[in-house]
Amino acid sequence: MSLAPAGAGALAAIFLDGEYGEPGYYRALIGRAGLVLAADGGARFLLALGVLPQAVVGDFDSLSAEDVGRLEAAGVDLVRHPVRKDETDGELAVDEALRRGAGELVLAGGTGALDHTLGHIAILRRLAARGIAARLVAPQLSVRVLCAPAEVALVAGPGARVSVVSLGADAVVTLVGFDYPLDRGVIPSAGCLGLGNSVSGDGARIVLHDGVIAALVESGAETFAGPVTTRGAW
Repeated sequence: MSLAPAGAGALAAIFLDGEYGEPGYYRALIGRAGLVLAADGGARFLLALGVLPQAVVGDFDSLSAEDVGRLEAAGVDLVRHPVRKDETDGELAVDEALRRGAGELVLAGGTGALDHTLGHIAILRRLAARGIAARLVAPQLSVRVLCAPAEVALVAGPGARVSVVSLGADAVVTLVGFDYPLDRGVIPSAGCLGLGNSVSGDGARIVLHDGVIAALVESGAETFAGPVTTRGAW
C-alpha cells in the first residue's frame, strides 16, 4: 500500500511498538486516516501489512537495519532522535503528527507492557488538556481521556462494557444510558466504583463535571462523539 495523503486537520493514525490484533481492523483504520505515522518499532507491523507510513519517528533502536533500509528506499521520512532522551518514541510521534497538521489522533498498538500502556494514557491526558481529540485503540478497546468540563456520547450498542477511571483526584461524573447510572456521582481516585458498567440502550452519555477520567469501552469502533470542552492545560 502506498503512502497515504496528508492534510491539515486530518485523522492521524500512529502505530506504536506494542501489541496488535486482527490485521483487518488496522487496515480499516489506515483507510480512514489522512496521516499514518509509526513510532520506531511500530513500523514493523505496518511493513508486515504492506503499508508505508508517511514518517517513522524515534531513536530506531527497535528496527533492524534491513527494515530501515526498506523504509528509506521507499521514500519514507525517517525522523531520528537520540537514544538518550526524555520523551518516548510515542510522545515524539504524537508531536510530529501535530506538527504535520493532524486534527485528531488515534494511537494503535499502545497496549502490552504495562508501563508503556500507562504512559500512552498519560499522552491522552496531555492531549485532552489541550482540547485535542485522541484515542488509544485496539480491535476490542477504545480509550479516551476527558478533562472537565466535558461530555461525550457513545455509539456502542446495548451491553457494551464501559469503565470510567479517575486519573488523579476524585472525579464528579454523570452517566446516562448505563445499567448503573450516575447523577453527579463521585468516581473515587482510590476505588473501583466506575469499573465494569455497561450500556443499557441508545443515547449513552458521559458527562464530566470535575476532575480527569479515562473512559474505556470494549469496542474498537467507539469514537466518543459529541462536544468536548476543557478548562485549559494542566
